[in-house]
Amino acid sequence: MSLSTGLYTENHGFTADYMWDRKTNFTFERGTGPNDTEDVWWDDAKAPLWYTAGKAGVDVHCYWFAHCHRVFYDMVVQVPEKRWANLDDPHQTDNLRDVFPEIVNRISKYQVYKQQMFLIRYANIGNAQKEHGPESDEVEQEVARFDLYINELQQKLEEANLFSSTNLVVMSDHGYTPLQKEEQFFMEQCLPDYSLVKKIVNSHSMIMVFTNPEDEGTVHYEFSVCEVWSPMGDYDENDTPFVKTYRMSELPEELHWKGSRFMSGVVLITKPGTSVVTKELPTVPHSGDPTIDAKQASGWEPTHDDMKGIFVARGPAFRENERFGPIEIVDVYQMLLNILSIEPAHPHNGTWGNVEHMLSEGWENRGPTENSSFRSSCTLLCFISVLLHFFF
Repeated sequence: MSLSTGLYTENHGFTADYMWDRKTNFTFERGTGPNDTEDVWWDDAKAPLWYTAGKAGVDVHCYWFAHCHRVFYDMVVQVPEKRWANLDDPHQTDNLRDVFPEIVNRISKYQVYKQQMFLIRYANIGNAQKEHGPESDEVEQEVARFDLYINELQQKLEEANLFSSTNLVVMSDHGYTPLQKEEQFFMEQCLPDYSLVKKIVNSHSMIMVFTNPEDEGTVHYEFSVCEVWSPMGDYDENDTPFVKTYRMSELPEELHWKGSRFMSGVVLITKPGTSVVTKELPTVPHSGDPTIDAKQASGWEPTHDDMKGIFVARGPAFRENERFGPIEIVDVYQMLLNILSIEPAHPHNGTWGNVEHMLSEGWENRGPTENSSFRSSCTLLCFISVLLHFFF
């Protein structure tokens, strides 16, 4: 949601892929759970990128892009059901290259009448990383395949003479880091009384521990002094501990979690590569979920190298053959809207100074009437894919 709204977690309210609402006992499960469409998650949701673009008259098309098909306020993007995002289907985006002809044809046919935006999610690289681990043949094959697909798409756009009016963005919003089996810990080993915990939400990197208010101090203490993940042997006091235990009010400001509406009173944050899971406590996702046995995971501090994503772009809005950065994921929202000459729908956390030098000279200051024919033909193609940062 940070990409779609330009907001940090504490401001857009979607704390993690998995969430729990204490009042209703509803769980949120990556958009695929039985309660994921309930109003409790969406009532205070900020307008996403596709809603703002659609309200401005942009022709919006989504391919397997999470939540893009659901109604927001007074508008819905017409997304065929076969293109709804299903994060439980690892093969959903296998046919990526098959949609290229229809995308190119649509741009060619309609760009003289209105602006267009295509949001496309490609999941195969991330799925290969989680299932097979780093430096596996499967991951290398998926990266090579995606590279082939992007080259093929560029060729089709060039053949149709569309790159003078089409901006292509390829990005990943985060990376993955390998999980170390010798650094996997079970929460049950730290708790003498399981009944103190009402719900465990999330796993591996950031774990939310919900308790009754009167039990929060006890649970925080038990995890803080837990010997299971205490350092042993030749341990340097400057080393990062395997697990840090926080009260919500103690969470580091730079993580932007502290004010999130579905955050728990006790939070565990692990060292990158360290995993904390549960087998017996009530948990979301459930203990048999495939993500529990993943070989790689995400969710650690964005300053960790493995968590960094990529952003590459081509088109009239962008400078050529130059490198910039680093930028934050919240910086991208404002830039994508600027390409379409649309003002953000709400105050956001992005910093314009982080991205303005990526744009072509004069692009930021062009007005809607300054070159109305160009404005009407501007198309934005945005690919979102989770990639290993060191492949690029």
